[in-house]
Amino acid sequence: MLDGMPAATELDEVTTMEETQDLDPKLQAKLDQLAPGSYCRHRSWGVGKITSKDDAIGSFTIDFRSKKGHPMEFAYAAESLKPLGDDHLEARVLREPDAVRKLSSDNPGDFMILAVTSLGREATGARLEEALVPHLFKADGWKKFWEAAKRAMRKDPRFVIPGKRVEAIQYLESAPDAKAGGLENLQEAVGAKRVIEALEKLQKGRNAGELKSLSEEAFKLIEAAALKIPKSQMSQVAELALARSEFAAAAGLPAEPGIILRGILPVEPNRLAIVIEALPAGKQPRFTELAANQMGERWAELFFALLPRASGRLMDAITARFKKANRLGELEGALDRLLRERLTHPDLIVWLCRNRTGELSKMTGPSLFMTALNVLEKEQLSDSSRGTRLRDLLLEDKDLVRDLLAPASPEEVRDVTRAALASTAFEELDKRSLIGALVKLYPEVGNMVAGENRAMAVEAPIVSWESLEKRKAELEEITLKKIPANSKEIGVARSYGDLKENHEFKAAKEMQSVLMRRKSDLEAMIVSAQGTDFSGVKTGEVGIGTVVEYALADGAEKKTISILGAWDSDPDNGIISYQTAVAQALMNRKAGDTAELPGESGARIKVIIQSIRAYRS
Repeated sequence: MLDGMPAATELDEVTTMEETQDLDPKLQAKLDQLAPGSYCRHRSWGVGKITSKDDAIGSFTIDFRSKKGHPMEFAYAAESLKPLGDDHLEARVLREPDAVRKLSSDNPGDFMILAVTSLGREATGARLEEALVPHLFKADGWKKFWEAAKRAMRKDPRFVIPGKRVEAIQYLESAPDAKAGGLENLQEAVGAKRVIEALEKLQKGRNAGELKSLSEEAFKLIEAAALKIPKSQMSQVAELALARSEFAAAAGLPAEPGIILRGILPVEPNRLAIVIEALPAGKQPRFTELAANQMGERWAELFFALLPRASGRLMDAITARFKKANRLGELEGALDRLLRERLTHPDLIVWLCRNRTGELSKMTGPSLFMTALNVLEKEQLSDSSRGTRLRDLLLEDKDLVRDLLAPASPEEVRDVTRAALASTAFEELDKRSLIGALVKLYPEVGNMVAGENRAMAVEAPIVSWESLEKRKAELEEITLKKIPANSKEIGVARSYGDLKENHEFKAAKEMQSVLMRRKSDLEAMIVSAQGTDFSGVKTGEVGIGTVVEYALADGAEKKTISILGAWDSDPDNGIISYQTAVAQALMNRKAGDTAELPGESGARIKVIIQSIRAYRS
């Protein structure tokens, strides 16, 4: 050893000290809380206990539930671990599960105080279930505990229980003033929203007997507020009816909307369905159930009227109601008609896809896939962005295509592939991903896809300079920032060793594949694209770069759309790509000409072109 040269372990200690000194102060503060014997939480591996610390190599050894003796470098630990105090709920569940389980059984109120003070802003019902199942309870045990916990929290006015499972429960330092939120607030409230807020405050900290004594006056105030609401805002009356019903239930009275509110709300199922659709999503199932209980045998008519635009939550309630009545066959028949006639929207398709193995599994198949593509193309011309969830589901759920096409015949698979190839609902890269999934499952359609791709490659796509620059900027960011950052992540993850069990390494390598594939696709797209600013466009006929106003043949409705480049679609602002079916149906036609556009039900809609002007003069 040379004179003055420190030993290898001393060099390692110096290096480790320099590395930790380079940490952000916040990360360094977190690192200081991590020590042998302390508890921590990792976003993927859950709760663990630090068993040892090696300053020489700058690494902790941590016992996670599923990864005993896992090594982790200081820098990565500081970034990815959350220190937990010894009294933290999750630390105690790991250390003494029997004692915590006994506390939850003997005193669920005290248990919830521990839970809320431990989790803070994360103290949601969903997060709590994640922390306790299956480490403390099995699934059925969790449901029993959660009902007991909610009863205990309702008895303690210091708890603030949110209406949504993903919102945090709060525990106040002191109980709210018993007078706060009383009839005084309800008397002063103006408008449905204020009345409902006053009702919620009125219920806080009061038992059923106290609420019953206030109910007669409260109901009068609710009804008076409902009578002031204009007929154009019936959804507000529905919200008041729901609030009155839930207040009555809390007071131990029949949970019904009241005779006056029943008299204001429409009774005809189709009209009442329109009112329900205007309610907030969280209230739709609750009010629908309330309304159905008042309608007797006509409840099914209401549910059928709601089907075309039902949200996922509402579909859960509708299915449960038909199942309880042993009438699922009627629901299947109604849904089948909607799907065949394309009279539905993306949220219902998403729900059916996600529940493809549930009560309505008969509704899934190649026809649902075709309907999904059709609905997405219609959404391109609407003023909403509801198609995003359905588009993401088709691209990201790796098992969905396989499950939907499992019962398909070879001819049906070919039909689906043709529809996917012709679809204008996806960006080029996303379409390739979807087609790739089809070819992987059914190699026999590979020749069809290859032939179509050759035909499509003949013509270079026309795009705006703005969209071309966006693609170039994305390519530059991937090349200069994302790929280098990913390479660094791979190097760090590789240092953790044991590549077969190294989740960080696998995730980083998967991201590398995604980035390199996107880089290759962008390069090909940019090279083949033909840029334009849409200036000098002739307006004698419909073409790329024109704004077209057309009307239905009966003159009942007018619409204006701009037809721009392949990458310029912006349906929310009335801009569509020239490659869409609608644009192709209008191309080369003149003012006064008729055209047939694809309609929502699958039938063609006849329109008359009113005017044509340049997008840019």
